[in-house]
Amino acid sequence: MRITIFGATGRTGQLLVRQALDAGHAVTAYARNPDKLRFTHPELTVAAGELDDEKAILEAVRGADAVIEGVGSESAATRRIIAAMDASGVGRFVVVSTCSVPDPADRPDLKFKALVRFVRTAAPRAWSEVRAAAEAVRASDLDWTLVRVAKLDDGPATGEIKVGHYGHGVVGLSLRRADMASFLLAQVTDRTHLREAPAISN
Repeated sequence: MRITIFGATGRTGQLLVRQALDAGHAVTAYARNPDKLRFTHPELTVAAGELDDEKAILEAVRGADAVIEGVGSESAATRRIIAAMDASGVGRFVVVSTCSVPDPADRPDLKFKALVRFVRTAAPRAWSEVRAAAEAVRASDLDWTLVRVAKLDDGPATGEIKVGHYGHGVVGLSLRRADMASFLLAQVTDRTHLREAPAISN
C-alpha cells in the first residue's frame, strides 16, 4: 500500500515510517524539515512542506491508499488534510489523538480527569487544538480512526497493547512510542475501529 504520513519527523513519526517501510509499504513522509529524516529507502518519498501549504498537502496525499496524521495539535492542518483527502478520493484516515478528547464510551476516571485538567491548565492551546482536530475528523465523511493515548515514552516495543476506553480498568496511562507506531500502522488495513476513538496503552 501507499501511505502518506504527516508528522513523519517526530519521534513516533520516524518509528512509524521505518515500520511501514519494513512492512513493505511505499511511504510519502510529509516534513517541514526533511533533513530530520536521516535515512533513505527505495520506497520512501520525502515531501517537503509546511502545514499551511494546501498545494503541497494535496500533492502528498494524491495517490495514497491511506493517510496517518500525527499533528493533532494543529487543527487547521487536520482540516487541510481532510480537504486534500476529499479532493483526491483517499478514504482511510488514521489520526493520533489524546485523552483530552472524550468519547461516549468512556467512564469517569480520576487519574485521567486529573491529567486532562493539568493539560488544560498548563497548555490550553494544545488542549483546545487537539479537541478541535478530533471534531473535524469526526465530522468528516472519511473512514477515520482516532487513536487516543495519554502519555508516550521511549524504549523498545513491548508488543503488548491494551485497547479500550477510559474508565473501564483496561487502559493505563503510558505507551511506548514503538508500540504506538505499530498500532497506527495496523489501522491502515484493520477496520475494527472504523469511525471509533479507541484508547490504547501498554
